[in-house]
This record gives sequence, structure tokens and C-alpha cells, in this order.
Amino acid sequence: MSFINKGSTIIRRSNKELFKFTIDNNIKINHYDTNNNLLSSNIIAGLKGMNFTTCYFSLCNNDDIYGVYNYNGIKMLHIPKGYSTPSKKDLFNYDYNKFNIIFPYINVVNNDIHIIYFVYNNNSTNTCALFHNYNHNGIWIENKIDFISHIVLDNFSVLWVQNSPIVFYFNLVNGCEEVFFSRFNSSTLTWSAPFQITNSNKNKLYLSVLKDNMNFYHLTFCENIDNGYAVKYMNGYLSENKFDINTSNYVSGPSTCIYPTLVKHNSYLNLMWVNYNKLYTASSDNLGKTWSEHEIDDNSLDEDFCKSKFISNYSNDLSYNTTSVFSINNDISIIGF
Repeated sequence: MSFINKGSTIIRRSNKELFKFTIDNNIKINHYDTNNNLLSSNIIAGLKGMNFTTCYFSLCNNDDIYGVYNYNGIKMLHIPKGYSTPSKKDLFNYDYNKFNIIFPYINVVNNDIHIIYFVYNNNSTNTCALFHNYNHNGIWIENKIDFISHIVLDNFSVLWVQNSPIVFYFNLVNGCEEVFFSRFNSSTLTWSAPFQITNSNKNKLYLSVLKDNMNFYHLTFCENIDNGYAVKYMNGYLSENKFDINTSNYVSGPSTCIYPTLVKHNSYLNLMWVNYNKLYTASSDNLGKTWSEHEIDDNSLDEDFCKSKFISNYSNDLSYNTTSVFSINNDISIIGF
């Protein structure tokens, strides 16, 4: 079987009940009980063109589930704790004949709504802007984080420190993608100037960023070397205006690598990626200084699988820190580690 390039989101509440969101010209929400038995399915239909680049789902500390999707305007889904059926709400509109929004992101913190997204002009898709819309006490505040000077093929990553977001993303420097970050100041309601992390002068794709409980940051992406894309890993500490790199290495050789993703469990790091439609995994027990020989996951040979966002408040899951995971396409089984 093979990799299916369709994203999904798996969310587990603190009581262990589980939701799986899949997107394919609609939004399908499967609700499972604590023994992973399907209880119900809800479908938001009539969303032509809807895919994983046009929506996002998140879980709050109180087990409320939120979603955001772009369909002729930015709309929000909400599934309160104790419920399985979503309500829908229009957040804001834009001139969709002239502009388009891609990779919308949502998080609700202390009843404040944060929406981050790329927006581009339909007549000039090789440039766009990274925007943040922030709703506090019913008032929307809009900020431009940065202009992006290339066609967007990849999502940004958002991490949180003291209820304020930090966004990591690619932008072009001398014709090549480099990793940048910017911080939101919740006191001034403004974003910092962008700070550049990498300077390799090589093209990059598929950025993924994880922050562990020691405030140590782990980054992975695919970097172009020798006419192929290799999996690159970096880690270090983030200060106010710079990233101090501690370790940087290649985990794979150049090939057709895509979608590297990190899972940290206690002191172990697992790094997974797709190559030739198979799922590869390498592990490290010394914070990424050295890596094991990569192995092919047997399930990726027997089953169709996809990349999934996994978010959980369930106590047994909290020791697992993930950027994304890989799951069986028509199931909730997670594979790769």
C-alpha cells in the first residue's frame, strides 16, 4: 500500500473519548468512545475544494474543540466539552474574488481567539503575507507578521509560551528558503521583527517544530542536497531575538523525503518521514546528536496511511510530545513508533 497525501486530525479528550477529523470536499467528524468504538459521524457537506490546506482543528485545556476553515470567508467550528456535534460561526469575511487564504490556524486561549494564516492575491500567487487576527473581548485586532516572497507550499508552525504564540516559517533569502521566527507580545498586541534561524543557502520544505518541557526546541525539515531532499534535524534554545543552535545534522541521505515529523517520549526522540510512499523512522537517545539506522514501518507496506495532527488531554498521552503523527488512512491507528 502507500502514503495518501490527505491530512487528518485526531483529538483525544481527557476522558479518553476520541474524535477524528478528515477533509475531502467536506469535513467529516467521527466520534469514538473510550474503547475506540464509533459512536457517531457528522459531515459538513458542500465544501467544494476543501482539503487539509484550508482548515485546522485544536483542543483547549478544558476539552473544548475548535476548528477553523476557509470557505468564502473564515468560519469557526466549536464542540464544547461533553458534546460531539459542532456549532458553526462566521468569524470574518474577505474579498475571496481577489484574495485567498491558505493554512488557517486556530487556538482559543482564555476566551481569546487567535487565527493565523497566509493570504495571497489571486493574480500574484508568488508572494503572500503571514497574518494574525486576534479577538479579545469581542474586538478583532489584525497584524501582519511578515511578507513571504515565494509560492507557499508548506505550513508554518505555532508554539506557545506563557499564552503567547511564536510562529516559525520559511521565507526566501538569496533565492532559497530559510527558517524564521516571530513572537507575539500580548501586552502591546504586536509581533516582533522576524529573526532568521538558518543560513544554509539551500532550498527547504516541510518545516516541523517541537518544544519540549525543558524549553528546548527541536526543528526538522527537508533540505535540498545533491539533487535530492534529505531530512535535516536541528535543536537549540530560543532567546528573545535569536535561536542558539546546539545540534544540526542530516538524518537521511538525499532522496524524495517528505513530511518529517517529531515525537518526543521522555528522553527519546523519534523522527519519521515518508520516502517512496513508505514510512521511515530513526530514533535518538541523546537529544539528536546521533541517530539510529532508519527503519521502514511494516504497517506502511500493508496499509494506506496519511499524516495526522494528534492532540490529547488524556493523562496517558501527555508524556508524548508530537508535531504530527502518521495514521492508517481509514482508521485511528497510529503507526511509526
